[in-house]
Amino acid sequence: MDKVITLSVDEILNKEFFVDYRGYSPIEVDQFLDIVMADYKAYDETIAQLGERLAEYEKTIATLKAKLVEVEGQNMYRANSMAQTNNMNNNSQVDILKRIARLEQEVFGKRNF
Repeated sequence: MDKVITLSVDEILNKEFFVDYRGYSPIEVDQFLDIVMADYKAYDETIAQLGERLAEYEKTIATLKAKLVEVEGQNMYRANSMAQTNNMNNNSQVDILKRIARLEQEVFGKRNF
């Protein structure tokens, strides 16, 4: 993107050539067209470079999206694992409390004080 475009649209549109006795000066027209061609070449190179950069950015975005999906999947797996572990811990704690209650009832329920 080192190329500089020197002509604007208005400069091209409003360009006036001097007329000599045989019409427009061929040297002046050729010089102007050389500038226009150089600008178009710079413009085309800029478009090509920007297209390449855009393709690189799109590739990077696709890679990052894939990583994001992978990380989200891992997080969901971890969250589900933790929920199952917590659920199992809660169930085992409830089972232990029920057993203790039954044991207390057996032990203390049959005693006569």
